[in-house]
Amino acid sequence: MSISKIKVMNKEEQLSADTILPIMSSGLGLLLAIDMWRLWPDLSMLFGQGTFLDEHSISSQQRPDTLSIHTLIANLPECTLASLEWIHFFGLLYIICGLALFFDHYRKVAMPGLIILHYLFFIANYTWSYGADYLAQTGLFFSVIFCFFRSRWLPNEKWAALGTKLFRWQLTFVYFFAGLGKAIGSSWWNGEAVWKAIQQPLSPALFTIPQSAQQFATIWAGLGIATLLLELGYGLLWIKGRVRLYISTGIILMHLGIALTMGLIHFSCLMIWYNLCAWDHPLLHRIAKPIIKPLETTEPTLQVRMATADLDTREGGNNKHVK
Repeated sequence: MSISKIKVMNKEEQLSADTILPIMSSGLGLLLAIDMWRLWPDLSMLFGQGTFLDEHSISSQQRPDTLSIHTLIANLPECTLASLEWIHFFGLLYIICGLALFFDHYRKVAMPGLIILHYLFFIANYTWSYGADYLAQTGLFFSVIFCFFRSRWLPNEKWAALGTKLFRWQLTFVYFFAGLGKAIGSSWWNGEAVWKAIQQPLSPALFTIPQSAQQFATIWAGLGIATLLLELGYGLLWIKGRVRLYISTGIILMHLGIALTMGLIHFSCLMIWYNLCAWDHPLLHRIAKPIIKPLETTEPTLQVRMATADLDTREGGNNKHVK
């Protein structure tokens, strides 16, 4: 389906600013729950008492004066129940909080619980910290601040709208400086960086690019320049209309390509979801209808009973005094 058709079909479907962050947080909860479920078989090896990293290696990567899931597990008494360790207990809590956020149940407990657990698992220790983990943490931060707390100076709608604007600004800075870093040097301009990225030896790519494709240097250079233009021009998304639609669709397709050729599925899904929500992309209304409908509010309509005429009720009613 072409972009113009999507725009025509969805031109009247616009989310209000105060519903964007709740919808974003619901989808984020599901993405994080799925990611933890994918890690479930390896939780003991990565975080548990039987981790393959020694205590010195873990402590050297620990953020100073912070508590991580490694140190928390180490200070708990060793206990197993049906081959499940403490780490499985905290992993299960992580999944439950994510699903509660998605199904919009106990949000006041799920939001702070998920941001604390996410920090313990993926932020407090540098060993397992990746860019996607920090981006997920910022999404949870915006959710907690602007969906959980209320402002004393602003109405709830304006407070949520402020959170949406700050969320958009955060994405704008992330993409712009990512593009600025790529623009320095020649590797992205000549396509070398793109080719190296999709040819990582340990990349779990869903779509493998053969080595013989290296000869198409023009294609890789074009993809590199397109990436630079999309990221450096991300600020143009603040302009409503076709410009926003084309750039946001380009960003989404870029992350789809990253998921297929580099295997960075969690990161790509996270950034696609952020862009769908932040800029109210028309595809959001097709993908997330079960999330959007419960959160959307409509003005009450005035129900007027239609006049009827029968043997007992005429234009003048059945008042006997009316001739």
